[in-house]
Amino acid sequence: MKQLFAYLFILLCSITIKTTAQFRIVGYLNTWDDFPNNAANLDYTKITHLNIAFANPDADGNLTTFPGLSIVVNNAHASNVKVLMSMGGADLGGTKNNWKNLTQPQNVQTFCKKLLAYVQANNLDGLDVDLEGNIIGKNYGGFIQKLSTVLKPKNKLVTAAVATWFADQIPSSTFAYFDFANIMSYDSTGPWAPNHPGQHSSYSMAVNDLNFWAAKGLPVNKTGLGVPFYGWGFYNKFSQNEYAYGDLITQYPGAQNEDQVADTIYYNGIATIKKKTKLAIRKASGIMIWQLTEDAQGKKSLLNAINSIINTPVITEKQQIPIPEALQ
Repeated sequence: MKQLFAYLFILLCSITIKTTAQFRIVGYLNTWDDFPNNAANLDYTKITHLNIAFANPDADGNLTTFPGLSIVVNNAHASNVKVLMSMGGADLGGTKNNWKNLTQPQNVQTFCKKLLAYVQANNLDGLDVDLEGNIIGKNYGGFIQKLSTVLKPKNKLVTAAVATWFADQIPSSTFAYFDFANIMSYDSTGPWAPNHPGQHSSYSMAVNDLNFWAAKGLPVNKTGLGVPFYGWGFYNKFSQNEYAYGDLITQYPGAQNEDQVADTIYYNGIATIKKKTKLAIRKASGIMIWQLTEDAQGKKSLLNAINSIINTPVITEKQQIPIPEALQ
């Protein structure tokens, strides 16, 4: 009996419990859909970081201001959630030239000081850089380095959203300056590619993206896997804007158990999100969500599905202990 208790004790000590304190859950919240009211319905206990999307600079380097931001920040902080302002986005709102000018070597120092002032004035925990495509440009590395130099001494975070399709524009040298980077592992196809209908965020895409960025030099402890809380449709009947997962669940009963409904709408259901979360636990150190307000509630919630995996004790291969012969 003593041998059995000793074995069970060692076994319990070998279990690694993945919790939100060890594993990042980064959720984006957009500012164009009833902000800040949507933030009142968020479950802050299930995320570690909240990224407000998006702020962009005017010609003088002043970032967008959002009424009600302080309420969101205070509510998040009350649950020990860090809040970052995400800059950039797919639609820069006519600020492309501002970005190109402000990140020029002769302007970047002044710009970064204004960014720090913005962070401090709004009680934010840092900035998330979501520059995409050809807007990244040759000055990206210098901008990230300078931003880190200005923000880090004030204990502010510098993070990024990255995607494999524009990875050639992001030098590996920038990884040293990021606290972490989230891979946007979605949008491989969509209504902009009507001749290529199908899953826009497959599990195999997540595997390939994680392998790609690991090979590029992004450390595991700085890697987050991005997952979608939305789907894309194809053909005339469905090729509209993105479909929120929560809306699909309401419109198509049982959709939470699938990755495709109505023949031409593709998204990630609960099983796929759980599988990706397990992948992120093994191959990364966090998961990122675009975006929180598109989720469903209760048992059908994808955020709840993520947390159910993270908060489940797991035993890694190295920690597995063989059963002693005497106890078999």
